[in-house]
Amino acid sequence: MSLALRPVAPFDLSLSLAFLRGFGPMVGEQTVGDDSFTKALCCAEQAVAFRVRQKGDVDRPTLDVDLFSDRALGAGVWRHVLGRVGALLSIDEDLAPFHALAAADPAMAPLVGRLRGLHHVKFPSAFEAACWGVINQRIQLRLARAMKSALVRRAGARVVVDGVEHWGFPEPRAVESLGETELARLLPGGRRARAVLGLARAFSSVDERFLERAPIDEVREWLRAIHGVGPFTSGFVLYRGRGRFDGANVVSPKLVDAASRIHGRPLSARDVARLASEYGAWGGHWMLYVWASTFVDAGAYAHHAAAS
Repeated sequence: MSLALRPVAPFDLSLSLAFLRGFGPMVGEQTVGDDSFTKALCCAEQAVAFRVRQKGDVDRPTLDVDLFSDRALGAGVWRHVLGRVGALLSIDEDLAPFHALAAADPAMAPLVGRLRGLHHVKFPSAFEAACWGVINQRIQLRLARAMKSALVRRAGARVVVDGVEHWGFPEPRAVESLGETELARLLPGGRRARAVLGLARAFSSVDERFLERAPIDEVREWLRAIHGVGPFTSGFVLYRGRGRFDGANVVSPKLVDAASRIHGRPLSARDVARLASEYGAWGGHWMLYVWASTFVDAGAYAHHAAAS
């Protein structure tokens, strides 16, 4: 099945691909080519893979989306998958207010100009972002990735595209059905199993529209009532899963170093949090672009100005 999405311009898929190549929590979970990427989702207990490619230039973008599944896709399923693809790539976000703020910021204007067309690349679901948030607590990245992979292969689903396996992250009910004992085997150490089980139970019973539309303080309170979810994880889920910025709860040393380079002077974590807060609701994008500056080299990827 081939469909089309029309992002809000400017949109440059090549920058999204560069981001995916360097985004640690999702490295290796999709096939990223020179001008497209292929990834799988679990939707209604069915594995569906999608391949995205951009047509048109940055200012007149269209995304071609091909869907793959071992079973026929009902209208409800393919519409839901298409919506999740659009949400993952944040195709509906209008970056004009962020660009206006950055244009008045001498330190950020050059960076935003170089990364023009980079939209926020999110996790495919808030549930996946939440699970990663608790799995990744206080352990090395490679161990967290191994645990996430074990969970996906135990409770997720796969679809093969062009001879390559693509695994979709499991839905909440599939994780809930494993039980705490099996989750403890997959996610050893600490309280991860109990936290992931709590997340699965909570997300199984929540309407996604609540996470997207309810006042952010209500969603924050709901998240923090789940075992294992603190200020950092709730903020991570809100932004990396739903695109809703809830302040700079934790500022990593890597972000501080990147911001210091951009501003040309040493900054503290408190300085970085203050600079992000000056962008208001766009503070998450300020942090995102600063972070992306460490691994997204706009000059290394072909933009679509000359594309058909």
